[in-house]
This record gives sequence, structure tokens and C-alpha cells, in this order.
Amino acid sequence: MRISSWLANGLLVLVFLLCSCKPQVPYKYIQPDKMEDILYDYHIAEAISSDYEIPHDSLTLRAYRHAILEKYGCTDADFDSSLVYYTRHTERLHRIYENLSQRLSNTAISLGASLSDLNRYGSLSATGDTANIWNGDMSFVLMHHPAFNKYSFKIDADSTFHPGDKLQLHFNSQFIFQDGMRDAIVVLAIKLSNDSVISRNMHVSGSNSQSIEVNDDKRLGIKEVKGFFLLNNNINRAGENQTTMKLAVVNHISLVRMHTQEPEKSLDEEKEPNKDSVRIDSSRNVTPPPHQGARGMIGPARMPHEPTVMPRGVIREEVNKKVVPNNQLK
Repeated sequence: MRISSWLANGLLVLVFLLCSCKPQVPYKYIQPDKMEDILYDYHIAEAISSDYEIPHDSLTLRAYRHAILEKYGCTDADFDSSLVYYTRHTERLHRIYENLSQRLSNTAISLGASLSDLNRYGSLSATGDTANIWNGDMSFVLMHHPAFNKYSFKIDADSTFHPGDKLQLHFNSQFIFQDGMRDAIVVLAIKLSNDSVISRNMHVSGSNSQSIEVNDDKRLGIKEVKGFFLLNNNINRAGENQTTMKLAVVNHISLVRMHTQEPEKSLDEEKEPNKDSVRIDSSRNVTPPPHQGARGMIGPARMPHEPTVMPRGVIREEVNKKVVPNNQLK
């Protein structure tokens, strides 16, 4: 009896230890808390360079990045190797950026920004005339590696969609590049009830708020909404370094669906007759044949009860016959 209770207690302790022990980041890599601090300072540096239009490959910005690593006692090699590790463990990097996104939002609010400035449509529900229908991650990180450089989304339409709906995709973008060209592509598309597709795309290269819009102009009805975010990895670009840090952060995402009213017809459009009802049958538009007029002259056909119109010479001759005696005509 004592042995069985001892074994049961031992198994409970073992299960507790196994559940409480989470795999840790190897000591040779930068730990998550410090990595978050480094990336936070990188974001601040990128924001400053964007405000003052400092080139991304300038010596000033490179010196600032080097100073950040020195601040935390890290070398370029430490940072690069740690970045490779976090790239292979995307769930850890995702958690870092969730915390980082909250820190950046708190910093913006402390500097005077409002919640509506940070995420204008974040408080909207998924129903109503204007609704936020985004159901994906609120933030994610794109890297130049082919396995991590694309984020796709798809939303099936339901009964809350109406013909003529307008869709707007809003998001914030920020690039953290040690070198190379910054280029991300965003595509937003809708599939209509007749299976035709309307799509819009945009290139993003700056760190600021972005938006893209697509409309059901012909009011056919939307079947599905889809799209993607893609970080161009520039593998084929000559001289492009594939081992340095190239990150694109996308956050504060919202996909807003707006109902629109069908435009009213103008008075001119309402008064305009139906073109089909006033078609002229060309086969019935026949010119009447000419007829013989006075003294064998050919003229147009005369309608019934229409007075006879005679040529001037004929009228003068008829008048002379009545007025002038015949013997005076000789």
C-alpha cells in the first residue's frame, strides 16, 4: 500500500516537472527579453530615419545600429546568428513581436497619439454596415527567406455581405533592414458571384500606415475575399546580401467591409425613352414613287386634299389665257 502511494506521488511530481519545464533558448543566442529590447531600439531608429528622410544605407543609420548592439553587449555575429535561430523558431519571434507591438503602441500613446490613431477600425465588430471582418493575425513578421516571406489570407462571404460592398485593408508597416532594397507587395482581391475576380495591388517600401481598397462596382455580390503580403527576397538581384537582417513587420491590421447604397437614377435617365421601343423599321421607310405632274412634269407624290402647286411658267401661261384676249397675243 505504501509502495503504490509512493509511486503515485512520484508520477505526479514527474508530470508536474515535465509540464513546468519549457524549452529555453540556447545560451549562445541572444535571449528573448534582450532581443526584444534590441529590436525595439531598431524600430525607433527606423522611425527617426523615416521622419528625417535619412537614407536606409547611410553611414549615420549604420552607426546607430552598431551603437545599439554595443549598448546590449552584442556583436554583429551574435545578432546575426541569433536572428537565424529565431527565424527557424518563428513562434518565439512572433511572441517577441507581440510584446514589441504593444510597447510601440504604449510609446506612441505616451507621446500624444490616441488609440483611434493607432487602429482606426480596431473597435468595429464583424457585423453592421461598417464592420471589421479581419480574422487573421493582428501582427506578423516577414523575412527574406522563401519559407517566411509570404502571409496569405482568405475570407468566405456570408449573409452579412451585400451587393456593392466596398473593402478596405488597413495596416502599419515597418522595415528593419541592415542593407538591401525594401520592397513588399500587398494584394487584395474579391471573387464575385459570376466567378470574375477584381484585384488591387500595391508596393510598400516605407514604415508608415498603409491602405488598399477594392469595390464591387457592378453590384454583383462577393463570394470570397483573399490576398497576401509578400516580402520580395531579391534573390536574383546582383550584390544582394542574403545573410543580413531583412525584416518587414506588419501590425494593426483591419479589413473593413462597408455597405454602399445603389446610386439613384437622374431625372434625365428616367425620362429617356426605351431605345428598343422607338426603333425604326428601315424596311418600311420607302420613298413613294414619283408621279406625273402638270404637262407631264415629274414631281413628288401629292397627298390627298393637298392643293396643286404648279410651276411658275405654267401659272403665268394660265393667267395669260384668262386675262389677255387671244387676238392680242398675236
